[in-house]
Amino acid sequence: MEPESPHSTNAVRRRPNNSRPYRSKRHPPCDECRRKKLRCQADSHSSCQRCLTAGYSCSFAYPLHRRRGVALSRSSASPTQQVATINSKQPEQVSAVQQSQSAHLSTTSPPLDLFTLDPTGITSASVDTRTQTPYPFVERHTHQTIQTLDGLDGFSYQVIGASGESDPWLLRHCKFNDKGFLLSHQVHFRNAGGVPLDEKIPVHFLVTADQLYESSKQSPEFPGSNLTREELNSLVSQECGQRLVILFFKFVFPALPVLSRSQFDLAAAGTVPDPSTLQRTPVCLLAAIYASALPFAKFDNYLCLVYAYSLPSTERLWRMVLALVLQEGHNPRLVTLQAGILYLQRPVSATESAVADSVSVWSFVGMLVGIATSLGLQLECRPMGLPAWERRIRRRLWWAIYAEDKWRSLLMGRPPYIRNDEWDVTDSEDEDFSVSDSLRDASQSASNDGNSSHEVWYARPFQHFIRLSRIADELQQSLYALRSAQRLCSDFHATLEIARPLLQKLKEWAELLPATPRQQSRHTLTMESIALQVSCLRFACILLEVFIFRALLRPMVRSATPPPLYEETHEIPGFAGQFDDLINQLFEMDEFEPSLAIDLSDGNGSGSAVLQAAESCAAKMLRTVMRVSYGDMSGFQYSWSRIGFATVSNFLILLLVQAPTKDHALRAKRLIDLWRDALRNQSKSSSVVGLGLVQLEAALWAGLSRNYYLPRHVKEILERR
Repeated sequence: MEPESPHSTNAVRRRPNNSRPYRSKRHPPCDECRRKKLRCQADSHSSCQRCLTAGYSCSFAYPLHRRRGVALSRSSASPTQQVATINSKQPEQVSAVQQSQSAHLSTTSPPLDLFTLDPTGITSASVDTRTQTPYPFVERHTHQTIQTLDGLDGFSYQVIGASGESDPWLLRHCKFNDKGFLLSHQVHFRNAGGVPLDEKIPVHFLVTADQLYESSKQSPEFPGSNLTREELNSLVSQECGQRLVILFFKFVFPALPVLSRSQFDLAAAGTVPDPSTLQRTPVCLLAAIYASALPFAKFDNYLCLVYAYSLPSTERLWRMVLALVLQEGHNPRLVTLQAGILYLQRPVSATESAVADSVSVWSFVGMLVGIATSLGLQLECRPMGLPAWERRIRRRLWWAIYAEDKWRSLLMGRPPYIRNDEWDVTDSEDEDFSVSDSLRDASQSASNDGNSSHEVWYARPFQHFIRLSRIADELQQSLYALRSAQRLCSDFHATLEIARPLLQKLKEWAELLPATPRQQSRHTLTMESIALQVSCLRFACILLEVFIFRALLRPMVRSATPPPLYEETHEIPGFAGQFDDLINQLFEMDEFEPSLAIDLSDGNGSGSAVLQAAESCAAKMLRTVMRVSYGDMSGFQYSWSRIGFATVSNFLILLLVQAPTKDHALRAKRLIDLWRDALRNQSKSSSVVGLGLVQLEAALWAGLSRNYYLPRHVKEILERR
């Protein structure tokens, strides 16, 4: 016998007129019954019977404060009235009236009210800004409404990959609302719904307000070549340009050797390029050199004075680079790839420093990989009949674009563009960093220090970086590629077997990392720049360890069963609603907390050892960042490093959310507090930590217990003062 429909006469007779199902939209229940997912027995203009019996403060007695849940619902307002308006609030402003946020679908579909927040005010006296979230707290919902992603006007979205800085296996513990959203400020998370299932990874999307990417969305211009060179000369004078080239080779070249010193007639660091050399250098490359070197103008006595009050517009220079790279992409040369790689390393604007890279960054990497392979850089060029300087620069350019592909693939959670069976370039050697014989002879006679050893030091950081990039590629393929992640996400022992050799390779790599050079010569500043690069490499090595332990943590707890998906107009049968009421009365919400999938009772077992090693890895990263001085942070940093800091922030939160005991939770909480202080201190001298700091602050300010399902012992620790 089929259960009766809620629209049938018998079903209506058996339900009291004042009964309110907790899913009802037309007759919503009180807050307490909805939170517990129970049918609400409401009197007219009074508390419901359940609240009266239990002695709770019923929201029906305070109708202005009824709507506490965050909902996604259809609205009859016009599209122009539903344009998204999102204003970031400072913690002290949370107590003010919360603004309604909304977005709508395109005109071809009904409007969608995206973010409808509680419009009621909260008095500042009742708000503890250390724990109060700016968005209403939501419990786990028994279903998720099917909603479009591609029709959110004013917002863009991108999938969060398995190795993205926002860990999908951390997000699986989040408290999404019945539309699948976890709301923050102008960056939100959307649960795809329906996963994880067996051998399927958790799928989430990052939904970002379009206005955060406005500065990078400006259309580049395509001016004529003569006009562009004249404009470049007006931005940077010839004398300043010569000095910026010197700074580039001192600070950027050791980490990113994408230029040919032979082509610039530079025998050694500090050599002043001839004005004619600058004039024959293509504009796109020269503008990229200037823009890359401008942050280090303070290290030049003349530029420090000239640019004390007015710096050339680096934004204008980078836009010029982008425009010319896109223009020359139709008939590229090596200089096109050189300028494009430098453009990838540009510092992001202040408005974008706290958000993840836009989709355009990964698309641009793909374009550069396409240019590199079209020019044949994936082929070993030593046997080719090419000049020595061209063979050297082709090999270095290949390894530079290879590293970009591998690191951004891992950090952004994207499939790599470069396949291992489609290139045969041999490992980088010292010979790849030599200069022409005539320039070398001139350098030796001028410096009287023989085969100037600084030339070898130039090669070392980049060579070690390439070896580390090879390990990063192996790590991504074996632990985070789609098929690998699906197979390993619930298999702890198989993951451990893959992790062990990777950790051993990182240990061997770290042992071969050269000590900081201490040469006292006219190349001292260059040696200091190389020392800074060695510090960056240590950070990158520990970051790969973080990824390994992150993969080991994901099968240690079980994933909750995903809520069923329903169309927005779908009505739940009355019998199912009564059954849900019974279930929710028998079981508490704490059952949704993360539960262990492996046995940790043996303190000497592999599970306990991995957990302790993961905490040690986090502590090692913390010590590394805390010991970094101001000078280290002011040197050249790979632009993807900022994603690395965000990855560490999410890793520390994962350690706390999945902590199996109170002792582990206490250690994780202590690490988070120290990491927070370290990022705050480093943010004073560098913006590269901005993304990691913002993601950590957002999670802690909103309250982990409000955004995540936590074990009871973790809740107790967070509630302590």
